[in-house]
Amino acid sequence: MVSAMLASVLLVPSVSAHDPLASGNNESLATATLVPDPTKSWAIYAELHEGGEAQYYRFDISAGQRIHVMLLKPTSSGFSDFKPGFVLMGPGIANSSVVPGFVNVSAGSGAAVFNGSQPAQANYEPFSPSAFYQVAEVSIEAPADGTYYVAVFEANRGGHYGLAIGDRESFTLADWLLMPFSLLRIYEWEGQNLAIVLSPLAATVAVGMGLLYWRQRKGVRVHPPALVASLAGFFFIGGGLTVFSQMAFALTQAPVDGTVGVTLIFVAIPLILGVGVLRLAFRHGSVWTLKQRIYLAALGIIALSLWTGYLVGPVLAFMAAAMPTKTSAPVERETQA
Repeated sequence: MVSAMLASVLLVPSVSAHDPLASGNNESLATATLVPDPTKSWAIYAELHEGGEAQYYRFDISAGQRIHVMLLKPTSSGFSDFKPGFVLMGPGIANSSVVPGFVNVSAGSGAAVFNGSQPAQANYEPFSPSAFYQVAEVSIEAPADGTYYVAVFEANRGGHYGLAIGDRESFTLADWLLMPFSLLRIYEWEGQNLAIVLSPLAATVAVGMGLLYWRQRKGVRVHPPALVASLAGFFFIGGGLTVFSQMAFALTQAPVDGTVGVTLIFVAIPLILGVGVLRLAFRHGSVWTLKQRIYLAALGIIALSLWTGYLVGPVLAFMAAAMPTKTSAPVERETQA
């Protein structure tokens, strides 16, 4: 079941994910944020602090390679009149429109201006999941070798913006493992309260631990490995419910499309993993075989690879798989579900 869902995710070519990149202090050409490989898919979530301000990004690219830049903004009503644009500068870029006076152009570069406009409807991003407005975009082949700059600006007011650069998806192991925390930064960028974002996870863990306490009060002993494994299961289920709540919230801002199915897979897998861990914990809480330990560790690996449980869940699953249990005889009936 889980393997079939994994295959479904891998077979969706129309959906892309971006590797997050910090913007830093980049309000001049000299301090422009370096984009290490502009052909790789990057996402920067940043803020213009006031009107008449520009923030700069630079990258080196060879002639003929694709330059793809997309500018986004949140769907929050607080940014309804915020319309950022960007200037693409570099060797061989044809001058177009008038560059705002507060934007500095690199020496010897042409400059093309892409003014932002408010689209009729928002886009849905299934991996986050989230909604955003795409306000400006360019996709061209680099006309010459050299250093290019992107300057994001807004003449009238400040606000949050997202800048996506490149098309080729590539992640380091650290990028992948820390993705859940990168997603939290996206939700914060959208203007959401992180306490509310994480409330489904917190509620699931709290209710789950309350149920375990109730079982203990009823005289049903929960052995330490089963307790740790159960906590892992609650983190998995809570993670899935958090994804579902974010999907529901995003779909109040953007229209439903086929990519919602991708998000539903990322909802279903944590729920299945959580139920699997809980069944193992309650049925084999005092005596675990090597096979059961391997099964629990495998569930932790799947969860880790799919950003489930905010790292805490997989770590707890690995801990439970390694913890000693009773070596004597049969499984106690008191741990039966």
